[in-house]
Amino acid sequence: MIGYNMKNNVIAITNPYRWPFVRRGSERILNDLAVYLSGQGVAVETYSLAPESKTWQEGQIEHHSIATKWHTRFRQWNECHYFAFALSSRLAQSRADVIHCLNYFDAYAAIIARKRYKLSCKVVFHAVGIPTKRYFRAVPLDAWFFSTTLRHADEVWVLSNFAQQQLKQDFNCSSALFPPPVFGTALAENKPVNLYSTSPSLLFVGDCNEPRKGAALLARAFSSIKRTYPEATLTFSGNVSEEVRFSILQQQGVRDVQSDIHFLGRGNVDDLPELYSNATVTVLPAVWEAFGLVVVESLMQGTPVVGCNHAGIPDIIDTYGVGQLFEPEMQNGLATNQQGLEAAILAVISSIGETTADACKQRAHAFSWEQLGPHYLNRYQALYNGVGL
Repeated sequence: MIGYNMKNNVIAITNPYRWPFVRRGSERILNDLAVYLSGQGVAVETYSLAPESKTWQEGQIEHHSIATKWHTRFRQWNECHYFAFALSSRLAQSRADVIHCLNYFDAYAAIIARKRYKLSCKVVFHAVGIPTKRYFRAVPLDAWFFSTTLRHADEVWVLSNFAQQQLKQDFNCSSALFPPPVFGTALAENKPVNLYSTSPSLLFVGDCNEPRKGAALLARAFSSIKRTYPEATLTFSGNVSEEVRFSILQQQGVRDVQSDIHFLGRGNVDDLPELYSNATVTVLPAVWEAFGLVVVESLMQGTPVVGCNHAGIPDIIDTYGVGQLFEPEMQNGLATNQQGLEAAILAVISSIGETTADACKQRAHAFSWEQLGPHYLNRYQALYNGVGL
């Protein structure tokens, strides 16, 4: 039961980037959280970078974009630093009672704005990545932003148990666990169990250009799985450059099965439910995943999953009935355990039964907005009322 009422309050949600310009986990959270809160009658403000500065209204959501001044890949000084300073000034006019920040750059900006303009708002820093000391060694300015945020944010939230432990270990900072809820509806009540018994369809959803996601490892594992299931196919959905696509397909063993490997590219978000529903198993051999939205989205369609026993993935794949974990055996920041991945995929395929789809959907429901949304509302109101964790 919801113990608090936020309908008389304003929640601001901030992040350096937003959909549709960038599509990652934090951009998804900004979008979905704004939609959920407005659906609960809460007034919402959002702030992010975009190609141009403007303000527009969508129902109870007031969107603010700040024009990006430059693009650079240099970590020492980039558009995220610019966003922090520009956002600090923009927040002077905010009506927010709570500012929910999805990045330490904007959390720093909210903290500075609160002090400079004597705002009465509370600041939540929701770490949507997995912060480590090692990450900040090369960028002292970012370390300053981050440490200032940890000292002065009213609360720090994380997405997974792993991130919570890492934050405590590296920064001696306590945090609250707030996984990202997921919107979605199953396309079909049941899928025929024998539909993929001889021709399993493997699905990867993610950025193939990002090595830690494990697309290359999955392609190598697939080449071995073809010996057991000659009719098997592998589909990659997500960003992929021509250079990366070529390098994946030219790996030893993969060249021989490349006709059954399909790259769909970035595609449309609306197409994902059908892709999940049509797959036998969704595979995400990624390491350092702060959570794993792809895994929940797949389970929501009744499709079991395979993932690394690392970072946020084990929080989701917690029972045999919904999928399998494999040990990544990391080298140079990448999963390398091809045999473990193959075994996990084969185990999931062979274990699919009459109850698999229902078990997957039930597990996904634990991460739905229906289940988790009220916890966000409760915590906002408790924070506004000065009730500590």
